[in-house]
Amino acid sequence: MKPKIIIGVGIIIAALVFLIIGGFKETAVYYLTIPEVHAQESKYMGQGVRVSGYVIPESIDWDPGKIELEFTMQEAGDSMRVYYKNVMPDQLAEAQQVIVEGKLDPHGTLQAERIMLKCPSKYEAKQNSLSSM
Repeated sequence: MKPKIIIGVGIIIAALVFLIIGGFKETAVYYLTIPEVHAQESKYMGQGVRVSGYVIPESIDWDPGKIELEFTMQEAGDSMRVYYKNVMPDQLAEAQQVIVEGKLDPHGTLQAERIMLKCPSKYEAKQNSLSSM
């Protein structure tokens, strides 16, 4: 094989490996609890984090005109304010647990980029009863 082809293939493989590793670093988000984030806020400030908690339904503030959502989530007696500039998930008030990905701002508010809901257990019970048939 010609040396130019070998060098070209090597450069392409190196570029692909670099892109894959860079992509993993950017999307690597750790799963934390609210108390863990509060214990080391300065460490997580401005960093991508994934935080789990329970939505306080009374705290949900949805502005459809601006497409802005704010709510408070809590866990183990600790709470965290969340701001999300996107469409509100349909069953947010009914969610037992929410997992929010985003960045922590200097005020301790989680600027959400993604919200994932854990459906209420009433749905799980129906699914389990159907699977036992």
